[in-house]
Amino acid sequence: MKILHIALASHFTEGMLYQENQMINCQMADGHEVTIITDVFHYEHGELVKGPEEDTILESGARLIRLKWDRIFFSDLWTEKIRKAHKVKKLLKEIQPDSILFHGLCGYEIMTVADYCKSHPDCLFFVDCHADYSGSAKTFLSKNFYKFIHGHFISKAAPEVDKFFYTGEDMRYWMNDLFAIPVEKQEFLALGGTIYTAQQQKDARIEIIKKYALPQDAIIMAHSAKILDEKSRTRELINAVRKNRDPRLALFIFGTISKEMNLLLRNLMEEDERIHFMGWKVDKEIEEFLAGVDLYCQPGGYSVTFETAMCCGCANMTYPMENYTNENYSDCNFENYFFVENEDDMVKVFTDITDNVQVLEQAKAKSFSFARLNFDYAVISRRIYTL
Repeated sequence: MKILHIALASHFTEGMLYQENQMINCQMADGHEVTIITDVFHYEHGELVKGPEEDTILESGARLIRLKWDRIFFSDLWTEKIRKAHKVKKLLKEIQPDSILFHGLCGYEIMTVADYCKSHPDCLFFVDCHADYSGSAKTFLSKNFYKFIHGHFISKAAPEVDKFFYTGEDMRYWMNDLFAIPVEKQEFLALGGTIYTAQQQKDARIEIIKKYALPQDAIIMAHSAKILDEKSRTRELINAVRKNRDPRLALFIFGTISKEMNLLLRNLMEEDERIHFMGWKVDKEIEEFLAGVDLYCQPGGYSVTFETAMCCGCANMTYPMENYTNENYSDCNFENYFFVENEDDMVKVFTDITDNVQVLEQAKAKSFSFARLNFDYAVISRRIYTL
């Protein structure tokens, strides 16, 4: 089967754990011929870097095509927002895909794909939405731009789209608030991760304990963000850990510290030997580390690492966002999470798990059980093979 991912605003970067990375790897493992068409940007050490157009083969064997956006109205802003790339049309004819996943919902080329599928009715056409009001269409002008410009693109393409996927409840609300999308074509598509076996988790834990000279009964925690700043609530997390002096606690922090927070966060971390700053790492490195972690701490916004952590065997401590407080994320009355809204809540979680480690172990078991059933990308990636 020929599978095509079109991700013209994804900044595809090898080694990351984003949906397109994971799905491509799984689909290649299933024996399919996979291509991704993306933009010319990628991440290096947490910074977005612009590169050239290219057509190459990834380590997985998938084909990677990078295209520049067409210039619109001589404006960088319009160019970035419209995401038009005229070469997509020719590539569709060359690749002749059997199934297409258009990542991100918005973009001019959704109409190009629709035209192709109209003339090739056997080709499956899926679109997904990752956006919500925390990051997109936040102002009056922006909201109307999405509603009328991208709304026009989507309405033209909609008759040919087989399924509109949303990756969370906030995304479903955003999608339906802005655009007229047939309800019968909408489905939830979970983000996910790679399932790590119990033995892999045990081995990873032993490695962390050995490498960082932790006690055998260590409670290993991790926190990550592209940019460690006020939004990620890293400072509150560090303060909460410092208020609990239990020597078993160990916190590992991944990411790039914002300039505004650099001195403050570094000083806070250096004052507590149980806190380890790991710097920026490729997501795959974080995933392998998470396999040995007990508690993944995400008190700020959304992160693709949330589901990854569950697949690695972690319990999650997170803000109770709507995405995480519905039936798509729990089958045990949310006993697989520790919900926190402020620093005091975090302090309480650390007190609870140090007073009785079984509280943490039970949450981990329930979290991993749910992840195996719902967040395994080996299963999720097959959703675009058939209707």
